[in-house]
Amino acid sequence: MSLKHNLLILIILWSGFSLHAKESFYPVSDINPILLLNSNAVVRESKILLEIYSTKKVSYKVKEVITVLNENGESEGVLYIPYDSNRTVNIKEAVVYDKNGSFVKKFKNTEIYDQRYFDGFSLYSDARFKRITPNVSTYPYTVMYEYTIDFNGVVDYYDWTPIDGYYKSIERTSYSIRLHDDMQVRIRENNIESIEKNEEVDDDVQYSWQLKNQLAIEREPYAIPIYEHVPTISIAPTEFSYFGTDGDLSTWESYGQWIWELIEDKTTLPEERILFLKELVKGEDNTLDKVKAIYKYLQEETRYVSVQLGIGGFEPLSAEKVDEVKYGDCKALVNYMRAMLEAVGIISYYTLVNAGRTAEKIVPDFPSQDFNHVILCVPLESDTVFLECTSQFSPFGFLGSFTADRMVLLVDKDNSRLIHTPKFNTNDNLWKSSVSIVLDLQGNAVVNDTVVYSGLQYEFIEDQLRKTTEEQIEDELKEGDITGAVYKNIVYRSNQSEVPSATRIREIDVARFAAKMGDRFFMPVNIINQSSSTPRREKNRTYPFRMNLSYRDIDKVEIQLPEGYEIEYLPGGTTITSDFGSYQYSLEADGRTISYVRKNEINAGTFQPEKYAAFVEYMKNIYDADNQKIILKKL
Repeated sequence: MSLKHNLLILIILWSGFSLHAKESFYPVSDINPILLLNSNAVVRESKILLEIYSTKKVSYKVKEVITVLNENGESEGVLYIPYDSNRTVNIKEAVVYDKNGSFVKKFKNTEIYDQRYFDGFSLYSDARFKRITPNVSTYPYTVMYEYTIDFNGVVDYYDWTPIDGYYKSIERTSYSIRLHDDMQVRIRENNIESIEKNEEVDDDVQYSWQLKNQLAIEREPYAIPIYEHVPTISIAPTEFSYFGTDGDLSTWESYGQWIWELIEDKTTLPEERILFLKELVKGEDNTLDKVKAIYKYLQEETRYVSVQLGIGGFEPLSAEKVDEVKYGDCKALVNYMRAMLEAVGIISYYTLVNAGRTAEKIVPDFPSQDFNHVILCVPLESDTVFLECTSQFSPFGFLGSFTADRMVLLVDKDNSRLIHTPKFNTNDNLWKSSVSIVLDLQGNAVVNDTVVYSGLQYEFIEDQLRKTTEEQIEDELKEGDITGAVYKNIVYRSNQSEVPSATRIREIDVARFAAKMGDRFFMPVNIINQSSSTPRREKNRTYPFRMNLSYRDIDKVEIQLPEGYEIEYLPGGTTITSDFGSYQYSLEADGRTISYVRKNEINAGTFQPEKYAAFVEYMKNIYDADNQKIILKKL
């Protein structure tokens, strides 16, 4: 090779390097200063194109440019793409730039982390993910990712939520849908006042939405979920294909029909199991008791293991297989319970639910695959029972905050429909305490308390029921709600009641329960259920706020005073009422006995921003009332 030829190659290579070195790519100085306010990261550009060629061929083409401003925005610069055997991921480019827009690094394919997704409880799964972590130590910096995700059939499409978190501003983001060969989708728009929208029709149909110059949103106390007040575009198919099966998502009934076809032949049980079940319930007088007996058997004999393999994400293992191996995921265990009930002549229904404390609500007039869990619905003559089949410990019929009070899809062949799971009311969600405190001459106290947790408050101590006494005491000490506590005994027990409840009984020695100053003791009014903080004040509240749980607390305390002391000051009690709840306490003295009664009721609800100041004041008044002192004086 000639010297001239070699020189030419060097010039070309140097030119390419120089382009990277000199080209300015999204310098931070170009960001409008207003977009830096309260922001940890800025979306410089985001372009998503959803191309739908057929029910079996769908492609997402994505380009993202994000500037990470500080360490709190670090996660925004990480690329994380889950995939499985039904979708392939091709990362075309991944580049890092410094604050001036100068090239820092380009990731090679060998530097992209590609691993099986392991959640700790999945036995069968084809889920994987690709991840790129920039690991840049100097802020700010900018990342640019360009990739495609190709699907071989889908049940549902990704929604577009351009504002998907707090403390992140947006320069420009867009989402487009291109429909080929007369394909159809259903679209639901929500909170799109700030969105530019366009529709084009030629050989293909294209919809597009764009958002520009969006300021970062600060997280406010008691915030409603962000998806409730930001722009969202939901997209769902009518007809779909998935792992060789065809379905229709245009109605809840048709989607339920597709699910039914996946489960209808899965309830066959071995003959010996059927005979066992019939013998198991032979002595039970009514249907409810039969269901309880079989549910108890399910909890004792099976365990939860996730199966997310291909169509297995929707199709359960057969009841016969679960009977053999004694494990299954939510789909398999629900189907197994359904099969066992069917074996003794009891009808039940496989029911889809979007589970989670803050899960998005199902939209009745927009059928979509937004479910992530399965429970069992058992209609009875006097009531309907819902069963959580994945827990070995959950009380019979208790859904809890994970699945209670929401729309679910009951799968019933050609009559599938939305129904609503039970809601726990204020009377159900009860804390009730009875406390005895005996004070000695040094200000130390022996405290005996019994607390009953009911309804959703039961969840606060549910885990303690399965722990040793040593573990329970260790957890109590970590909580640190009683300073100077030495635990002599603690007992937790589950109560057999219609509304799930559990009881905690404690015997505690408390050093310096009452603070001594000269010849006086200063003693807290409330030690067991005391308000420990108040909500942060917000001068300019922007969004509504929410109390998620309605509940009632009732505390009754008797304090025995030591001889030689009299009451110098006893708070007079108070009553507070508001839209957010009601609170009252009273104190009475009878000789050396002080009786304290406290009732606190909180109303769940969503409240407008202008009410937030009143809410803070209400909670502060409760805090002040809870933290008053009784003063004792030596005779």
